[in-house]
Amino acid sequence: MAEAVVSVAVETIGNLLIEETKFLQGASDQVEQLQLELKRMQSFLKDADARQHEEERVKVWISQARDLAYEADDLIERYAFKVASRRGKGIRGTAKRCVGILNECHARHTTGTGIQTLKTKISNLTKSFQEYGIAAVMERQDGASSSSHQQLRRTYSHVVEDDFVGLEGDVEMLVKHLLRGGDHDHEIDQRFRVVSICGMGGLGKTTLAQKVYNHPKVRRCFDGIAWVYVSQTWQKEDILQRILLSLIPEKREEIVKWRDEELVRQLFQIQQNKKCLVVLDDIWATEPWECIKQAFPIRNDGSKILVTSRNKEVALHIDPNGFHHQPRFLSDSESWQLLQRKALRGRFHGEHEDLKKLENLGKEMVKACGGLPLAVIVLSGTLATKKDLNEWATVNRNIKAHLGRGNNLINEEGNLHKILALSYNDLPYKLKPCFLYLSRYEEDSDIETEALYQLWIAEGIISTKDQIGEESMMDVAERYLGELVTRCMVQGKAPDDDDDVMLSSIGRSFASCRLHDLMRDLSLVKAKEENFLLSISYYHDGILNEHGNNDHSRVYRLAIHFSKEDVRKYVPPAEKRNTRHLRSLALLVSGYEGRLPKKMKSQFNRFKILRVLAIEGLFPANSEDHILKTVFLLVADHLRLPTAIGELIHLRYLSLRRSVFLCLPSSLGNLQNLQTLDLRDAVVFRIPNVLWKMRQLRHLYLPEGHSQLMGFLGKFKLNLFCRKLRLKGLDKLEILEYFCPPICSSQDISTLRNLRVLSAEVVLDDYDEGFPTEIQRLMSNSDHVGCTSLCIYSYKDSAATAASIKKKVSDVVGQCFSSRNLQGLVVNCPMANFPQYEARYMCASLLKLKLSSLEIEEDPMETLERLPNLRSLHLR
Repeated sequence: MAEAVVSVAVETIGNLLIEETKFLQGASDQVEQLQLELKRMQSFLKDADARQHEEERVKVWISQARDLAYEADDLIERYAFKVASRRGKGIRGTAKRCVGILNECHARHTTGTGIQTLKTKISNLTKSFQEYGIAAVMERQDGASSSSHQQLRRTYSHVVEDDFVGLEGDVEMLVKHLLRGGDHDHEIDQRFRVVSICGMGGLGKTTLAQKVYNHPKVRRCFDGIAWVYVSQTWQKEDILQRILLSLIPEKREEIVKWRDEELVRQLFQIQQNKKCLVVLDDIWATEPWECIKQAFPIRNDGSKILVTSRNKEVALHIDPNGFHHQPRFLSDSESWQLLQRKALRGRFHGEHEDLKKLENLGKEMVKACGGLPLAVIVLSGTLATKKDLNEWATVNRNIKAHLGRGNNLINEEGNLHKILALSYNDLPYKLKPCFLYLSRYEEDSDIETEALYQLWIAEGIISTKDQIGEESMMDVAERYLGELVTRCMVQGKAPDDDDDVMLSSIGRSFASCRLHDLMRDLSLVKAKEENFLLSISYYHDGILNEHGNNDHSRVYRLAIHFSKEDVRKYVPPAEKRNTRHLRSLALLVSGYEGRLPKKMKSQFNRFKILRVLAIEGLFPANSEDHILKTVFLLVADHLRLPTAIGELIHLRYLSLRRSVFLCLPSSLGNLQNLQTLDLRDAVVFRIPNVLWKMRQLRHLYLPEGHSQLMGFLGKFKLNLFCRKLRLKGLDKLEILEYFCPPICSSQDISTLRNLRVLSAEVVLDDYDEGFPTEIQRLMSNSDHVGCTSLCIYSYKDSAATAASIKKKVSDVVGQCFSSRNLQGLVVNCPMANFPQYEARYMCASLLKLKLSSLEIEEDPMETLERLPNLRSLHLR
């Protein structure tokens, strides 16, 4: 793992050396010497990492190597940005030039002294490695092998449930008890209200529940079914909402506004009127049930509950008279059968004798898994990357050595955790930080891959030297995630539903991913053990839950999760521990109502080398009109992003998703190294015209509905917004979402030559009758973009829409149907009639179409059936 950190530092310094005249003039020789010392130290880390369990001193040395790499990276970047920022400002006047030169000389002297100190420390550490007998390994295994790249893309789509071994009888038995209850005596026909699956982690409880949940007999028997993950960080309102959204999805708008009492009443009533099945997956304690039990009728027929839990006492507490099942462990032969399916898949075609040896090795290794399905699956993922019999034998020796030492990473009994740790140790060095970064997310989270990839890139985990051929950085990140999925350490979800159609069109194999609870435990423990990332949760009565133990004083990455009640109890991390070296800070709030606490505001200028900042979820939740509510808060000036944000000049990633900030400061223009700016689902009244200064920007997500918001404020004559946002000059921009004329200029789109993904929205209410011209201009300027989607909205009452407007909407939709590169189209406004087109003119690129509020009488299918590649259609 330390090798990956040193590699990032070496590459960062190397990139600055390439642009020496701009960044390192006057210090490049010293910087180059420091880079050589880091490379020399790096050559010892592969062997040191493999031997760190032999003696505590080696582990300490590895930790020191990691800290020295971070220190070197920070020192050189600070100097480079000081020099670049001073020269970029064009200092005027002799006196000012002299001051600038003096400051630069002082910075160069300070940096030179720091470099000399670091070189001495690194040299001494390298000498310690040599004297201990640690070997220098110059050839390292890359994080993602290019040779298997295409094969990985063909094998991503498999899921754990496809390889189901040994528990088929359990599925049928559980289905029988859900549908009729009953033991083996059919005449008794005892009916169970609750059926539970209990047992230790990794036993396959959730997999078994999924098989039952998707069983054809279950689907036919129940009028409504719902699945909800409870986990350790549950919230009552969230559990109830998710159940109701599954049972009555047509009432989504009402559900998100209902308070607890109404949620309970509605869920109770639905289960009385309909026969429902509700799955409560991974419920750890009795408290969640006590909070929601009033929503479930007490009777032994009709609606049912299926529970999975590690604690049988929890299931008994929910219903002592229910049917409580504990899955058995797999037999040795079943374990070997599962391993064959996951690891072999017909890959080995050697001599009969070699295949027999391979089988003997496999059967010997699965015995160490103790019949736990997850352990077999993870071991299979490791073996799936091995090419021949000798490599299988090496894994077998490692298992014996690992289990023989009794090395438990997690304070629980059993071989499962040792097998999981072995799978982590077997990862190539470039994949280890990718896996550890997943500890940033909460339990049972569906992790959006696009944002994850951007975070990996911003952190330097993914770099330009990892690219193969014409790959983008996002492509490299997806390839890395693919290897983790192939190794069965991460569960990947393919873009197969309506919302992910666009991802498929740009070649993405994953829409989201998630970690099994035990893999997340491993990620949390290793991330803290290696001082990589610290994840903290404030949940339920303000209890602070820090995952694992950590003796290190430095924190490099910090993720803090809040419930809506606990934001006010927040204590800034700088007040608790040494965070001078903090590189990543995430403040993630669930359902918070109110303002950014002053304690959060005051800490922005403390973290001078921050690369990643996420403030997500600060939003007036459950408000019937959040715009009106936010306008009311304007007078109090509660929700302004501090101007100190502009001092974070090292920032690569800034996310304000699902948050309310009335005004973004013009100091944002100082963030010239920013790669991702994410304002999705945010309410922002003023965006300063400084985005064009962010020349490194690759991913820009503007607020959805920003044009509507500006129009709303215009009615109140609130002079908050600046002139039209300029985007021209963002030469590296690859993703631009929620582009919105007239807030931005369509002409700027034609200058963004690297743009790969564009989504735009046009609000008809912003124009008189000139919107067709604007849409035509937008489409013509985006001809070079690989994937384009367009949303056309009107927020006026349909009765107030003029007939001429409806006719123009019809014409515009017809033009969109003949577009060359439009993949997605959403139209939410009345039309005069549905456009008629011959098949040869129909858009071959259109994949997703959503039409609502059309008010047409003719059948649209005569036209729609001619769209040759349409995958997703919504009509309302």
